[in-house]
Amino acid sequence: MLNISVVARLAEKYNVPLEDVLFIALNINGVGFECDYNRMRMAFRLGDISPFDYARQRGELDYYFALPVNQNSPFILINNILLLQDTVIGQAIGPTEDICDSHYPRRKGTSLNINPNSRTSCHGCQFCYTAYQIPYDRKRLKTDSDLKDFFEDWMAKCGLTDLSHLIQVSVVTGCYENSDDICQFLRTLKRVLMEYQFIGKIFYLGSQITTREQLSNLTEIQPFGVCLSLETFERRDLLRDKKRILSLQDACESMDFACELGYEVNFSYIIGMESLHVMEYHFGHLRDHVNKFPTINTLQMHKFHQSTLMDPEAHRLEYYLEARQIIERIFAKTSMRPLVWEDYRSLWFLTFDGKPLYGIRTP
Repeated sequence: MLNISVVARLAEKYNVPLEDVLFIALNINGVGFECDYNRMRMAFRLGDISPFDYARQRGELDYYFALPVNQNSPFILINNILLLQDTVIGQAIGPTEDICDSHYPRRKGTSLNINPNSRTSCHGCQFCYTAYQIPYDRKRLKTDSDLKDFFEDWMAKCGLTDLSHLIQVSVVTGCYENSDDICQFLRTLKRVLMEYQFIGKIFYLGSQITTREQLSNLTEIQPFGVCLSLETFERRDLLRDKKRILSLQDACESMDFACELGYEVNFSYIIGMESLHVMEYHFGHLRDHVNKFPTINTLQMHKFHQSTLMDPEAHRLEYYLEARQIIERIFAKTSMRPLVWEDYRSLWFLTFDGKPLYGIRTP
């Protein structure tokens, strides 16, 4: 049974902060919470108490999570207090249903993710919960006028006069009808953003910009980043058809060319669906084809998901800590490190390879 003593023992065994083990366990187990929905999100303040001494010393107590609601979880939320069994962990702030928004901030509002093509209309990847979320993303953003209306409204609500404070605008959305459409949208987005004094980076997460021609046609929007949504290495049958057709070899060639063009390049992967051996082999190979640390999310199981999604090894918390060690070894001699503000379902929160990770952790 998972409790704070088990978390402490594993933290000592794997030489990682207790807080990191705790948050990994929270992400994979979800939380027991009296509500009528299946997924929740919350700001979270870690208790300023022992045994969270490392986070306390660093003043790193504020986090953000989006979690499955799981009444069998060892984590329980009662009156906004999060407990692991009978141990108080901290306080939830504004727990609510995790709906699919048309946009959401990161990094205390200095990075903005937009969903211009209705992500909830995207179906097919068996591990994804997005299609089950309440869709607040049905208004598509296609034209200059659509984007200007959107940004004007967002700036007014945030009390802003321009977008010069944003370091990044990320396009995280459902699949487009074809690759030409997403490329055209990105060019339109850049043109509109410049009208509002935006000088940051446009970042695209998806699998529809892969050919040399498509990548070359986006040099005008630099600084630009692309994250290929691989998600899995060998269980490609779990992906929807438009993502499944991208082979790992084609992905490597695309990422190599994107690096040559000066783009920021990585891929996304979900930890928990494949064996540690498969994961180690492919991360070792793919490392030399990226210039940014991969976006790595822990698998989160919801009641709609088939149990066969999860690799048999991944039922153990140790699996995730061993995966963490493997990936740290692979990337140790590079300068690539996780960005704590980009990923709330990471394997890393306070340290990577024994060294501190810093950054803003809340939206």
